[in-house]
Amino acid sequence: MKFSVKSRYILLIFFLLICTGVRSQVITILDVDSREPVMNVAVFNDDQSKTAISDIDGRVNLRIFSGQERITFRHISYQTKKSLKSVILRQGNRVYLTMNAEQLDEVVMSVSKWEQQKRDVPQRIASVDARAIAFSAPQTSADLLQQSGQVFVQKSQLGGGSPMIRGFATNRLLLSVDGVRMNNAIFRGGNIQNVISLDPFTISNTEVIFGPGSVIYGSDAIGGVMNFFTKKPLFAVADSLQLHGAAQYRFSSANNEQTGHLELNFG
Repeated sequence: MKFSVKSRYILLIFFLLICTGVRSQVITILDVDSREPVMNVAVFNDDQSKTAISDIDGRVNLRIFSGQERITFRHISYQTKKSLKSVILRQGNRVYLTMNAEQLDEVVMSVSKWEQQKRDVPQRIASVDARAIAFSAPQTSADLLQQSGQVFVQKSQLGGGSPMIRGFATNRLLLSVDGVRMNNAIFRGGNIQNVISLDPFTISNTEVIFGPGSVIYGSDAIGGVMNFFTKKPLFAVADSLQLHGAAQYRFSSANNEQTGHLELNFG
């Protein structure tokens, strides 16, 4: 009787050791940023003779792999990672994957007045986004166009600027701000400085169409179109109010010019 009880205890301990050993080889694959489990991760060795896949909880059992075997973790949305089984087990049975950074195609609106992929537009278009504007810190909107490297700007003085496209200027180029035409009352063909009336730090994106845009914009767009899109207000997504702000300052020693910009968003 005593022998039978001891045998049962020995078998129970042996069974627990086996379960612990199997469980200790189960690892969890997580997203490095969100710490959420990643399912359907392919796990295999160098010659792909041993394979496994993570479940809905990001778990996978590595018992088929040897201790010093190099294991590859691959997922279509994440960067491929390789590590030794022994290293993974020493690091708490967790593997963190980094998501692939996708490069999205640039979207433009100026050609057809609705969003299109830039690669699908036959016309030549130059665009400058808010990040490029903040980096270059232009004095005026004319400098913003000139610093794009694709628009010639005629300057009569340091603070001025009249853009020219394909030899056309003023009443042959359309200036538009958020879809509103800004130079309807200009009839002369010489260079004028109307573009400098726009604050470049309020612009979120600028699109310049090189070539005729008369079909969409009218006869005064024969040389090209300059579209300026201003920044949109940010609204709170929760019940509480949110306050956002930004400030920029620029100094130029060439003409002792000082430019400041302050914006607040409350909502």
